[in-house]
Amino acid sequence: MAARRAKVIAITSGKGGVGKSTLTVSLGIAAATSGKRVLLIEMDVGLRGMDIMLGLNNVVYDLGDLLEGRCNISSAIVPSPNVPELYAIVAPVLMGQVLLQDIQLLVEGLRSYFDLIFLDMPAGLGLGIRATCAVADLALIISTPDPVCIRDGNQVVRELAARGFTSHRLLINRVDRKFIRKRVVQNLDEVIDGVGSQLIGVIPEDPEVTLFSSSGRLPDEKGELQRICKAICSRLDGEYRPLIVR
Repeated sequence: MAARRAKVIAITSGKGGVGKSTLTVSLGIAAATSGKRVLLIEMDVGLRGMDIMLGLNNVVYDLGDLLEGRCNISSAIVPSPNVPELYAIVAPVLMGQVLLQDIQLLVEGLRSYFDLIFLDMPAGLGLGIRATCAVADLALIISTPDPVCIRDGNQVVRELAARGFTSHRLLINRVDRKFIRKRVVQNLDEVIDGVGSQLIGVIPEDPEVTLFSSSGRLPDEKGELQRICKAICSRLDGEYRPLIVR
């Protein structure tokens, strides 16, 4: 049996509030239910939410405890109670300075135990960008189709390029359903051109996503969100899937 060597995917955005964490968890669920062993690492210090989305009760240790030596790796990694082969390390509520070399050592040490590692990065051009360039194989840039998000997404692409990192894809979230139904590609082209990254998926506006992110109620495995996320995971593996999944 071949040894595991996880593909590390950073989920990032220029602007907060675009659904980055929700999509990180959704992609993790999709990959795990498709047979992958998946780890989610929540990197956004002070903005923990992954425990609620995954229904993780009574989390004892977090990323801060792990990086600051208060627990070992096995104590910080929490299995999902509802999705086999899905695991998480949640963000700390408070933490001192995050050292890039500590993140590098952690991620490299975990690669051999998983098939996929998704990093839920903080928005903006700080730690998320530096950590992406240091440890990720691919960055998924999340944007909604509004001018501010598009501009900020392009800033992420430019900052990554300035650091020599060019392996990125665009995931457009909260797209008006009338564009999906009519397959109005030119409207999406404006987002793609504005951000400057190749498209990997389109997520329509969906009340199920809001319910999932606020209540911990997992998305329907056969529902639209999971169908789309599974198609994205297949594309990450190099398989062909239509960009618009209905």
